[in-house]
Amino acid sequence: MIWQSIFFLVFLPLLFSPVLLIINKQKAKEALALFAAFTALFFSILVFINPPSALVLKVIGNYSVVLGVNNLSRFTMLFTCVFCFFTVLYSLGCRQVKSSRAFLSYLLALLAFSNLVCLSLDFILLIFSWGACLILLYGLLSLGSGSSANKAFSIVGFGDFCLLLGISLYVYLTGTSIMPIGPKVLLNSAVSWLSFGLMLSGALAKAGCAPFHTWIPDAADKAPVPVMAILPASLDKLLGIYLLARICTDFFVLNNIAFAVLLITGSVTIMFAVMLAMAQHDLRKLLSFHAISQVGYMVIGFGTGNILGIAAAVFHMLNNAIYKSGLFFTAGAAAEKKGTFELDKLGGLALGMPFTFICGLVFALSISGVPPFNGFASKWMLYQSTLVGLSAATNPFMRILLIFSLVAAMFGSVLTLASFVKFIHAIFLGQDHTPDKKVTTDSTLNILVSLIILAGLCLTLGVLPGLFIKIVIQPWLGEQVLFIGTWNSALTFALLAAGLMLGFIFWKIMLAGKKSRTDDLFIGGEDPQSFNPSFPATEFYRTFQQLPAVNAIFKFIQKESLDFYNILSSGISKAAYFIAFLFNKGRQA
Repeated sequence: MIWQSIFFLVFLPLLFSPVLLIINKQKAKEALALFAAFTALFFSILVFINPPSALVLKVIGNYSVVLGVNNLSRFTMLFTCVFCFFTVLYSLGCRQVKSSRAFLSYLLALLAFSNLVCLSLDFILLIFSWGACLILLYGLLSLGSGSSANKAFSIVGFGDFCLLLGISLYVYLTGTSIMPIGPKVLLNSAVSWLSFGLMLSGALAKAGCAPFHTWIPDAADKAPVPVMAILPASLDKLLGIYLLARICTDFFVLNNIAFAVLLITGSVTIMFAVMLAMAQHDLRKLLSFHAISQVGYMVIGFGTGNILGIAAAVFHMLNNAIYKSGLFFTAGAAAEKKGTFELDKLGGLALGMPFTFICGLVFALSISGVPPFNGFASKWMLYQSTLVGLSAATNPFMRILLIFSLVAAMFGSVLTLASFVKFIHAIFLGQDHTPDKKVTTDSTLNILVSLIILAGLCLTLGVLPGLFIKIVIQPWLGEQVLFIGTWNSALTFALLAAGLMLGFIFWKIMLAGKKSRTDDLFIGGEDPQSFNPSFPATEFYRTFQQLPAVNAIFKFIQKESLDFYNILSSGISKAAYFIAFLFNKGRQA
């Protein structure tokens, strides 16, 4: 079965990828892409249910390539195929990518190499497939803007170079390129610390965590919505956090210093990204900053140093990919109708797009951590894991960091909810600013199918989080995930559903046929013909942003000097000038 799995998960998408570049008929390209993505999804389900044994292939001399899966990689591969399939399905009705000859080809190649990352059980194959994903990231982003693609390639490529160096040191320490199962290396030497730091940089760069995040908002301006949905929203998060999980649980034995680095990185990422998201007037940039902030929760989970935190991080990795992809799909569907991503120019779409509105509301509540949706379930676990770490910590500095992380996570959730109140109001509930006030129709069937299934996953994982933990996380960790306190998600959902149903019945019985009372707006003597009240969503939190302390923070974190790309470019330029100076001086001597 392993050969069948490798063929349909890796080779079939790779074979179809160049074929799609040759075919001119759009319908045929879409059909082939959908077939390849669905076939990969089908076989990823089979591998998840019945994982095959590892395959060892001798390549050169004594070196062998090892392919196979463990409990974490088969879960990651399953949802890699899920999101690629729904991205292909969504793109069938997306004007942004229909004109692109290469999008579907790049997407299938990305699916193949992402699956190969999950199937890699040795570091050499992992590096090869990881590097191929970088090239495809550049190709997909270049469909929108060459400059943003260059920036992403530079930042993520720097992280990949760090990963290569870190893996080289790790292989030197262990004496083998086979990826271990279970902690192997203690952080007790300069070489082990350097290896850990470099590999951590590679994982964080792939996941889009600070300080390797600045390419995401830039790419959001130009890249097609399906590209943003598949890269920073889903696949990059899955692969980056998958690698981070392996680093923290299988490759190294972490100590308090390593946990402190993770807690600080995660907390800072949450706070600055969610604050910048609130200030955005462009729908894509708002979502891109939230794609960054959500990584912070996952990093904090690993930083707690306990089983519950690790489980929360992996659970949140999946939840984020689900609702973040759904949010980008929702934004794209709204922009297709209005022809803009500007929040001030959207509005009034709830009546014409009821299914898109309901799904968008589910995604917004999920990312905001509102029960009974999946975002609340993983954040609730994360809050508890910080309390578990706090009760077990004896180091005063670690206790302070855990309290700081808990506050940052809760602070981020509050501001995320505020941002998505603006999101829902601006798109669906606000005023329609188009001159003709034309009532729009809902999204096409393929888009609605993608939105409805993803929204259903948000609800299912929120109501039944224990099932996911039991099936996926506990077998990987090899021990039971215990809670210090919990809530009955199924009961909460039942009570909320009953309340909504009773409210609907009351409305139908008691208010049937009765019209709502309307009255004139008090305008203080202004001319009714010229008075046009407006309540734009972009002005919701202007007062908060103008507070002196908050405004100072905004100005500080918006400085271009803090952009890692600018720092990297400046450093390389200065190093090049210095080398050239030394070379010329040497020649003159």
